[in-house]
Amino acid sequence: TIETALKLGVRVKMITGDQLAIAKETARRLGMGQNIFTAKLFHDRTAEEKKEAISGGKRRVLAKGAPLSKITQEIVTADGFSQVYPEHKFEIVQRLQEARHTVGMTGDGVNDAPALKRADIGIAVAGATDAARAAADIVLLSPGLHVIIDALVGSRKTFQRMKNYAMYSVATTVRIVLTFSIITFAWNFS
Repeated sequence: TIETALKLGVRVKMITGDQLAIAKETARRLGMGQNIFTAKLFHDRTAEEKKEAISGGKRRVLAKGAPLSKITQEIVTADGFSQVYPEHKFEIVQRLQEARHTVGMTGDGVNDAPALKRADIGIAVAGATDAARAAADIVLLSPGLHVIIDALVGSRKTFQRMKNYAMYSVATTVRIVLTFSIITFAWNFS
């Protein structure tokens, strides 16, 4: 499932409260990258960065091409995070959004609820707590993440069909207008 998501162009990041060694081994088995940070990333920062993270209630998006802070750059390039707390999950989602990424997050527990709520697409997995379900935009009823991949593939097909229909409609309209214009000028109708 992770491999399919990566092939579809979805950047997958693992965020876990588990130890770094467990996170790296899980990432290795899933075919993800090994660039995994610990929660120490969030503790080693300037007072200004800490203040900025705390005041993150409003959605803020950086201008296109604006320079990213060091911590935001590391979050964007990371493959995962270990030993994190709920506030770190929230901040990861927030900073990815600030960097102009569309963020989807899956979760199952109370500790995931703030980040699920903040994400552009919050997905509570099967068996999630009531708090996670309430915070999520989508609640999966089937176990596994393959449902997300199936939905992604289906939505891309639907979008492509809509795009093709729009192109066909525009081309048909242009053809009809052009044909009647030529006929009008050819026979000098007034």
